[in-house]
Amino acid sequence: MSSNVQVLIDLTDADLDLEPEELEELTTNLAQEISEIVEDAEPVRESEIPEGSKSALAGFIPGMLKTVVNPKKAKELLDSLGKRFYGKTVKVEYEDNGTKYKLEYGNKEQLEDALSAIERLSKIKVSVTKADG
Repeated sequence: MSSNVQVLIDLTDADLDLEPEELEELTTNLAQEISEIVEDAEPVRESEIPEGSKSALAGFIPGMLKTVVNPKKAKELLDSLGKRFYGKTVKVEYEDNGTKYKLEYGNKEQLEDALSAIERLSKIKVSVTKADG
């Protein structure tokens, strides 16, 4: 049985042309919309943002949600985000079995390509052996 994965949803660079308050409201509404897909969805605190992300003026970052999702529902989550934001850039980061993945997509084809690449990469096994000599 696979464990749930953490997924970070970042809409801050999606070119939504919203004021911070509007972006915060959108983030809250999005959390409610995806609540049936994910186990948990909550705003990201400034202290929790990944290195290189934009910082916030308040304690929470408008446009960023951290979620916990069953891997079997991850594609459903990404499809749901896509339907809402296709044409805009959606950035998603998640970690599964110690491996971190970053997706960036703006349409269904880009999403399918990214998911296919991650699936292929997840099947690659690397072993290091000591060379003779």
